[in-house]
Amino acid sequence: MPQVLVVQAGTVVAFPKNDTVSHQVYSFSPSRRFQLPLYKGKAHSPVTFDKAGLVVLGCNIHDEMVGYIDVTDSPYFAKTDADGNAEIRDLPAGSYRLDAWGPRVADRGDTLVREVTLERTGTTVTEWRLRQPLRPRPSPGPKDVDWDY
Repeated sequence: MPQVLVVQAGTVVAFPKNDTVSHQVYSFSPSRRFQLPLYKGKAHSPVTFDKAGLVVLGCNIHDEMVGYIDVTDSPYFAKTDADGNAEIRDLPAGSYRLDAWGPRVADRGDTLVREVTLERTGTTVTEWRLRQPLRPRPSPGPKDVDWDY
């Protein structure tokens, strides 16, 4: 938890263990390659994410365990809540590029970018309407029939 995390470049992220099962967390993503060898109990040292980009996480033991860390160079970012709303506070006046991303979003990348200009500090609302249905959720794990040999 969470499946998606958004952090500013330079952020240190811990991968705690909250269960009794062994895990091996890794990423082959160009912006941060790492591997936390198989562990159970005491967690490894935190990992620093110092280069902007999307980091896809996996577990060598559990294929269904996938996570994402979106690392940004900007000090202004947000993650949507359960209703799909996000809020970025204390933006100074100026022009900004807003990018939206999600692991199940099927829209083309160019439809997920907005240019917004704030004439003054205050509230500005922008809304995205996805054009494509969301990708289906991945299966949570093997089905009973997968174990029939």
